[in-house]
Amino acid sequence: MKKIKVAVIAHGLGMSRGYSGEGTIYKTFFEMLEERKINYVAISFAKPYDKSIPSVYTLPFHLPKLDKYQRLLTYYTAKKVKPDLYLNASGVPIPLSEIAPHVIYAGAPSIANLPSKYTRSLFWKLYLLPFRLVINKIKDEGKRAKIIANSRYSAKAIAEVYEINEPKVIYPPVDVEYFQRAYNEEKRENFFVTIGRIERGKMLENSILLAAKSGVKGVIIGSLNERDYLNKLIKLKRELNAEIEIVTNLPREELLKVLSKAKVYFHATIGEHFGIPVIEAMASGVIPIVPKESGAYEVVPEFSYSDIEEAVTLLKSLLENENIGLRREMKNRALNFSKENFKRNILSEISSIIF
Repeated sequence: MKKIKVAVIAHGLGMSRGYSGEGTIYKTFFEMLEERKINYVAISFAKPYDKSIPSVYTLPFHLPKLDKYQRLLTYYTAKKVKPDLYLNASGVPIPLSEIAPHVIYAGAPSIANLPSKYTRSLFWKLYLLPFRLVINKIKDEGKRAKIIANSRYSAKAIAEVYEINEPKVIYPPVDVEYFQRAYNEEKRENFFVTIGRIERGKMLENSILLAAKSGVKGVIIGSLNERDYLNKLIKLKRELNAEIEIVTNLPREELLKVLSKAKVYFHATIGEHFGIPVIEAMASGVIPIVPKESGAYEVVPEFSYSDIEEAVTLLKSLLENENIGLRREMKNRALNFSKENFKRNILSEISSIIF
């Protein structure tokens, strides 16, 4: 067997058939390595769904739950492999530097003191207990490994949690070429769209509140992860008499059709490390409104909100005219987040190790 040049830590391969935002990261890593003809293997704890990827795993079946635990347990798979480089897309500094150089692409740690589902309830605090039990080992690896953050927002949190200097920032890859297909300079409709998985951590109730308080029609689009949460959103919509549609598991081509008509994108998730849908919307010519407390603020600080009332004011002002020049600017700004830029920037960080 050829010596493995790069072991890509991609724990989510055993959790889902599709690719989430994080999954897009390791998929782009695979593409980058294949394009450069670099030998690699994907590392996961559970058996991957994607059989086309060369993989090493420990659990002989898929495990779609216990995401945070699998991030830690992937260590037991990874240590069996002796590559020239560990390229870690899970964001967790599992202790691998003693085996080979370890480069980690990370968002803000889940144990950071930031607004998220992990700081909102006792259940999630208990769920993260394993991380707190091994925090010293994680901090030690954080100091030894090379960490790259997905935003300045994440970089600050990483530095605080792992007690290191703020790491370099490389923004995540977005398929801007695909979403540019929705771009047009025709008259658009007065509604906003929100994109996010239907799960509690995405805070989609904020979109329902925005629709109710503004009187503006909204559309929430996302893959269905938590049916109980969907039922909660439907109940809230009825209680507030909000004019908002909730669409689950919409095909990608149909998503383009919605984005080609919408004037405004509203990002509901406060504390999001970055927010790839924000860039997808911008590439489509949809003007985003984003939380100040998020990585997306770095992209469009001029359209950021601290609370729903502020978002209402922004939304109404953006619906007053077609803003064609602004839509064009958003599309051009989105080009900075292309997959090709991401690959080039990551390759420059690891080339001295693998070449």
